[in-house]
Amino acid sequence: MKYSKWIPLLFCLVWLTACRQDAPHFRIGVAQCSDDSWRHKMNDEILREAMFYEGVSVEIRSAGDDNSKQAEDVHYFMDEGVDLLIISANEAAPMTPIVEEAYQRGIPVILVDRKILSDKYTAYIGADNYEIGRSVGNYIASRLEGKGNVVELTGLSGSTPAMERHQGFMAAISKFPDIKLIDKADAAWERGPAEIEMDSMLRHHPKIDAVYAHNDRIAPGAYQAAKKAGREKEMIFVGIDALPGKGNGLELVLDSVLDATFIYPTNGDKVMQLAMDILEKRPYPKETVMNTTVVDRTNAHVMQLQTTHISELDNKIETLNGRIGGYLSRVATQQVVMYGSLVILLLVAGLLLVVYKSLRSKNRLNKELFQQKQQLEEQRDKLEEQRDQLIQLSHQLEEATHAKLVFFTNI
Repeated sequence: MKYSKWIPLLFCLVWLTACRQDAPHFRIGVAQCSDDSWRHKMNDEILREAMFYEGVSVEIRSAGDDNSKQAEDVHYFMDEGVDLLIISANEAAPMTPIVEEAYQRGIPVILVDRKILSDKYTAYIGADNYEIGRSVGNYIASRLEGKGNVVELTGLSGSTPAMERHQGFMAAISKFPDIKLIDKADAAWERGPAEIEMDSMLRHHPKIDAVYAHNDRIAPGAYQAAKKAGREKEMIFVGIDALPGKGNGLELVLDSVLDATFIYPTNGDKVMQLAMDILEKRPYPKETVMNTTVVDRTNAHVMQLQTTHISELDNKIETLNGRIGGYLSRVATQQVVMYGSLVILLLVAGLLLVVYKSLRSKNRLNKELFQQKQQLEEQRDKLEEQRDQLIQLSHQLEEATHAKLVFFTNI
């Protein structure tokens, strides 16, 4: 019976071994500032790339353009004990102390797309927004032949991309004295505010030659306002992002809504690769800057063919991933069955061992009892023999006594 105490221990050991195989080695938290098609593309790329690393768990939370919500998301990840944080700061100033807090706790922090007002982060990866703004300025100057009125609809004014895109744009058009920035408004990266702001600009400015929109959601809002006023043919519209898909920048160029858009790469796969370099202690750059280029009517069709092909490949990857997930689920089920069977076998083996030990003990006891019984029988036989001898001796004594009585009686 002493071996039975090992059975629960063996069960726990097998169970822990099974669970340990599924435990992630690294946990990565992604705190996105907003929820839009550009972010969705990046998130999909991050999750797809994470599949190539065994034991990596990625959780993504979106702040919906809310600084306090993003601060809560970052604190949530810190409390959960993630191994690395990927943050796209909604606005630089409010998020700077939050990012610094995470960095000072010893959590590696990768800033994506947007920076903070501090150098207390592990790495940055994203496009050069100043260079993109400068490229847009040069493009508009070329299209207007160095003369014209421009209005600018910016992203969220407190975000570093909006600041840098404006600065780069101003640096470019400052070389062309006859190009004037006659108005500028904060459209908060969204189509609705852009349409409202553009409508106001159209009422105040009778001549607008170009609209510089900080992304491809702002640009169609401005175009719609101009179209309602019947002035969309008077000006060119330039955006930034160049995403494929319905309603995105590439399609807007092909539909002649935008004159041009500039590629703002998502590169979620490179973000994930950078994260793994940091976690696995490999060398990595502090700053990684992605390149950009213009997409207009001359190359939009080619870009569409390429992105369609890439999208088809992505769909195939998703399909394969789904199948792999199914296979892994089956393998996991088989592992559970296997480990369950192993546990049952161990239990049966343990029970058999207990039964064997019990039978052996029983046989040993029976043998001892049989030996004791034989000894008792031998002792009983001896006692009976001694009793018979005593009886015989008693008879002899009685006869002797009787003879003595007869003898003395006769005398």
